[in-house]
Amino acid sequence: MTETMLQSLLGRLPFGYCAYELIRDGQGAPTDLHFLEANATFESMIGLSFASLSGASVRTSFNAFIQDGFDWAKFFEEALTVPEKDSLTRYGEIQDRQYKLVGFFPERDTFTVILQDLTEELANERIMRRQKLALEAVFAELEVIFNSAQDAIFLVAYDGEKFTYIRNNRRHQELTGYNSDELFGKTPKELLGEETGALVEKNYLRCIEIGESITFEETLTMRGGTRDWLTSLSPVQAGGDLLYVVGCRTDITEVKKLRREQENHLKDLQAMFSEHSATMLLVDPETGRVIDANPAACEFYGYSRGELLEMFIQDINILSEEEVYRRRLMACAGHQRYFLFPHRLKNGEIRLVDVFSCPIAYGGRSVLFSIIFDVTDREDYREAMNRERELLSVTLHSIGDGVVTTDSGGLVTSLNKAAEEITGWTEEEALGQHFSDIIRLKCEETGKEIDNPIEQVLKSGLIVGLANHTLLIRRDGEVVPIDDSAAPIQNDTGKFFGVVMVFRDVSRDKEQQRQILYLSYHDPLTGLYNRRYLEEQLKALDARQHLPLAVVMGDVNGLKITNDVFGHGAGDMLLKKVAEVLRENCRKTDILARWGGDEFLLLMPRVNPKDAERFVERVKSGFAEKSEGNLHLSVSFGCAVKTNPEEDLQAVLKKAEEWMYHQKLMEGSSYRNTIMSTLLATLHENSLETEAHAERIKTYCQAMGHALELTGAEQNELALLAVLHDIGKIGVRQSILQKPGPLTKEEWEEIKRHSEIGYRIAQNTPELSVVADYILSHHERWNGKGYPRSLKGGEIPLLCRILAVADAYDAMTSDRVYRKALTSEAARVELRKNAGTQFDPTLVDLFLAMLEKPQIC
Repeated sequence: MTETMLQSLLGRLPFGYCAYELIRDGQGAPTDLHFLEANATFESMIGLSFASLSGASVRTSFNAFIQDGFDWAKFFEEALTVPEKDSLTRYGEIQDRQYKLVGFFPERDTFTVILQDLTEELANERIMRRQKLALEAVFAELEVIFNSAQDAIFLVAYDGEKFTYIRNNRRHQELTGYNSDELFGKTPKELLGEETGALVEKNYLRCIEIGESITFEETLTMRGGTRDWLTSLSPVQAGGDLLYVVGCRTDITEVKKLRREQENHLKDLQAMFSEHSATMLLVDPETGRVIDANPAACEFYGYSRGELLEMFIQDINILSEEEVYRRRLMACAGHQRYFLFPHRLKNGEIRLVDVFSCPIAYGGRSVLFSIIFDVTDREDYREAMNRERELLSVTLHSIGDGVVTTDSGGLVTSLNKAAEEITGWTEEEALGQHFSDIIRLKCEETGKEIDNPIEQVLKSGLIVGLANHTLLIRRDGEVVPIDDSAAPIQNDTGKFFGVVMVFRDVSRDKEQQRQILYLSYHDPLTGLYNRRYLEEQLKALDARQHLPLAVVMGDVNGLKITNDVFGHGAGDMLLKKVAEVLRENCRKTDILARWGGDEFLLLMPRVNPKDAERFVERVKSGFAEKSEGNLHLSVSFGCAVKTNPEEDLQAVLKKAEEWMYHQKLMEGSSYRNTIMSTLLATLHENSLETEAHAERIKTYCQAMGHALELTGAEQNELALLAVLHDIGKIGVRQSILQKPGPLTKEEWEEIKRHSEIGYRIAQNTPELSVVADYILSHHERWNGKGYPRSLKGGEIPLLCRILAVADAYDAMTSDRVYRKALTSEAARVELRKNAGTQFDPTLVDLFLAMLEKPQIC
């Protein structure tokens, strides 16, 4: 073969080919491989062109191979160590495909690599393996089902001339005595004999001719004996003319035997039925009609036999017809034999009866044979006993104390629900356990286990109580403080049956005691000490070693107005914030308490006057940091220090209080101004009442006041009312104030509260108290249909009537979220329309006349 032919052949091969020259050192040891050549298939497989690598060292060109994921470096290193007579085989993934690599030396110093793509071959192999496993699983399942069936199943082939057996299942082999090897390939006559075989073939042929399944009873004698069978045959087309018959036989030998015996028993039963003293009925299971009744039944129910035979059992049984039918079916199916029914006699009396009912063959059909016993007295007694037992059980499980009972040997016989919760054991788990495994006790003070009271009662037979500080060790290892006692269970004659232990979890009691003790010395709102605790500490701290003793008293400013405007929740938050700042600035040795409703008192041992003043300054800085929104923290402080042991501490306390009130007087006006500015700013932010709106109303009101010749004081009050009349809206939700649509009844009621809120704000601010009544009445109407007091006509203060006209006009001529502003002319029309109903008609005329003047418009 020429070299040209060889190259052509290598180029056409379906596998990759690559050759390298082996490089040796001076001692002849292999040191490197230089690339010689590769076919196009090799380059395609690894996704790399070798045109630029001719003569290149594999050691210096490893990076060109790294990208495909196969460890070429390791492969080439191993090639240098392979003896020239051996080959190197590796498997790997290159370019997401599976390859087999074979390296060998076809001649000295020439290393050749053959690359074979195994991806499709491996994929096909996996598919074939999965298909084989699936088929084996299906056949295994079919074989299990075939041989697990309780009926005798066999398969017969029919070629148009004769029937031959193919196989039978395990049940068929057991009942007929023929195994699969004996049966296979034989005709029915060859297997069963001429006579039986002919009979069997006749039925097989009938099935083939009809072309559908047939079921019939037959009696056959086989090797396994003579049996009665319920046989089902089904034809199966297998392609072409070849047919199969699948046969299924159910052995009904015993069933037929029982049926014959039952018929004989029925004859005997008929004799017993007529002569027995027990009440007996025969009932149709489907309709409930009484088929027969013995003389005892006629006597019990009070009906003649003819009357009973015209009745249905549901005429006697007072349960619902559906329930009576359901229970008849249960008896007919053999699911239940015994029933307790209420039956009505002819005289209307209801008697409870036990009914023992079972199906019997009667007249060629299945009917229910029922024997009936009157058990009314027994059931009444049982019901009384059940009520007593239930009452006892409910009582035992309803009491809050845990109850454990044991027998005379100390084994647990019952736990009520409270005992389950306390011990961690359920009654089911505890029953039969020794009490020492369920009830384990130890002393709270020593931590040592103590004698169990049940054990003491078992030994002494006397009632035993627990000592204080007893802990019960729960099943999960936790401990519960308990209080308990144990007593013997005895009857009137003194016979000992066991022990009852009654105990209760006193954790809550101890926690309540702790909480009571805590609350007796602490303020529940702020968590600080209360006045009672501080009065006790005043006595303890009134000693030389605590001097100098600083007393700092603080009074919260604006608590009442905060409660009135923003609610007591906001007032409580104010007190909590004040307490928080005070607590953050106190030392561990200081004693801080809430002294009264809005007063706090601090005792600071070994603190001089300057340090006390510095404390007050720190606290005030803290108040400024914690103030936010409507919550403005402000406290007036007074300080006094006891430095002399002979000095009366109560006098020092009095001095601190006087300084506090003096400070409160000095800061009061400034704080009220701050609060009022905050309220007005919040009002303008949350509602539609802008500062410009208030100024326009003020201008209108003062013009009307001047025309009415009001005094200077009245003019000032009117101006103040114009600015503050809606200050109460600060207490109304912003969502209502700015709602674009109609208000609900509940929202309107909340809006109407703003006049009362504004009244309380003004009352609590001395500078504003002169307009408090005006703010309360600024929404009264001339016809008496205003709010909140339904004042009428002249009962409404003059200043309120002036404000009502000016406020209504400015509101109508200003934009609102729920409507656009009206023109001045439209607003005047509305004022005239409502004069005499909403507004004072005289003041409306005055205001409309003033609007004609340019300086007012």
